[in-house]
Amino acid sequence: MSVPVYIGNDQGYYGTKVVTRANGKFYKMFIRNMVVPNRVGEITYNNDPHNIMYREREGDREWFCGKLAIEQAGDDELFDSHKRRLFSPTWFREQEYLIMFRVSTGLMLQGSTEPVVSVALPTDSYIDYKDELKRRLIGKHSFEVKQGNLPWRRIEFEIKRENLFVISQPMATLFHIALDRDGKLLNEDLFIQKVSINDLGFGTSDIETLHGETIIKRQSFTSRHAMLNVYELLAKRLLDFTRQADPDSNGKEYPIWSLPRVVRSGEISFKGKVHDVSAIVQECIKEVGEALVNEVWNRLDYGDDITYIILTGGASIPFKAFYRERFGDKLIFAEDYGIEAQFANGFGLCKFAQSKARAVPTKDMLEAAATIHQEFHVPDSFAEAAAVTEKKGSKSVKK
Repeated sequence: MSVPVYIGNDQGYYGTKVVTRANGKFYKMFIRNMVVPNRVGEITYNNDPHNIMYREREGDREWFCGKLAIEQAGDDELFDSHKRRLFSPTWFREQEYLIMFRVSTGLMLQGSTEPVVSVALPTDSYIDYKDELKRRLIGKHSFEVKQGNLPWRRIEFEIKRENLFVISQPMATLFHIALDRDGKLLNEDLFIQKVSINDLGFGTSDIETLHGETIIKRQSFTSRHAMLNVYELLAKRLLDFTRQADPDSNGKEYPIWSLPRVVRSGEISFKGKVHDVSAIVQECIKEVGEALVNEVWNRLDYGDDITYIILTGGASIPFKAFYRERFGDKLIFAEDYGIEAQFANGFGLCKFAQSKARAVPTKDMLEAAATIHQEFHVPDSFAEAAAVTEKKGSKSVKK
């Protein structure tokens, strides 16, 4: 590998966010986290690069990835995939995980065949499964990808053991804030103080409290209060709303995957009429946001011994106001550091890959890390010790 390519791959519940640095430039990419088998044949209706297909070699089973998978999946496939990702700490064992990792990494290689890659696991899964995830990803990856109407193309790369790093998802945001664009330490204060990183995602919220790179387990946990709860609550209330708006009282059921658009716009179209449901959306966000902050407030012992609360993740924007009200000036918002909150982990992973790949321990660094002892003088004889004691005593009474 002549020119190193650093890749941070953050595969989350809702989407896979990838950040890479190659030739001094950063690139980012978002792919909706969904993989389903191809059951419709050739896709030729447009040249959208987000229409991604995967296979290992010609003649093998083909898979739809990302946006195309959402469009072509049945409701049962969506539900099954979402359920397994949300409730299984070993989602990375699934074939869909490996396909999404290969596709998202392969599309960001920038010509490299031996990238330096960082990936992440949720807080509650990191300790138990980091080594297994490494074994899953290390090695050679060879497959074919088709985007839009473009022909199939082969992608090959190798993940070497020394070029793969696994950390917890919230810790990735810490490195995004603490390291500069070259992976060098920028904000040492974040490693001296006690910091709690709150990574608010679609399916879960990971709360990780750190002192340096050490996880404080007592104040680290995964909460089930997340954006998915907002959507589930919203789906029930929209059903009630449409029943009241329908002369026949039938109403309309809104699947979870259709609700992000409703949350963004605050509107629904029902039987030919557009309805403003922004108040219902805000009520749902408030109910879940307050429940989340109450849990964090109590689990962190009110944040009394924590210097900073770092808020990150794709769901951090709607819940920010509730955090600000409770934690005040302790709050640091990841999006204030120059990149969207949903990419903060990916950017941090990319920086972390740079820092680890270039890290060469020096004698001074090792000595600084080891020095907690203090030099002191040992008297040669009892007489010398007595003289020192007497001298100290005379100084203490001197005026």
